[in-house]
Amino acid sequence: MHVIYKTVAPGDVDRIIAYCSHHNVKNGGLFEVYPGPEGGLVMVIVNSCSESGPRDKMRPLGAFYLNYSGPGVISIEEEDPHHEGASSRRRHVTAIKQVIDLLLQAGFPGNTIAFQDLPAVRG
Repeated sequence: MHVIYKTVAPGDVDRIIAYCSHHNVKNGGLFEVYPGPEGGLVMVIVNSCSESGPRDKMRPLGAFYLNYSGPGVISIEEEDPHHEGASSRRRHVTAIKQVIDLLLQAGFPGNTIAFQDLPAVRG
């Protein structure tokens, strides 16, 4: 179920997109950024990795969407409340929310965020 997580200023969304694009998998980061066909909607996949394993063994943790239902809207795929999902899925949704919150708080040019400190991102 696609739900709105937060609504922020469009400039904050642009900043998150820039941060995730700069810290993408090819640059050693955790993110994959996929712009929509019209240029407004952007999907960001957050990957996880093992603490001890190589960085090339990353797995998708989850995704969030920017500008999906309007400018400045950050949304996620969340559990259907009428479906008993696996507890790991609930942890992944929680981790995606934490990643978004960290991006809003500290995702500025020149900053490096230690997302690997989140248990679900560590794998």
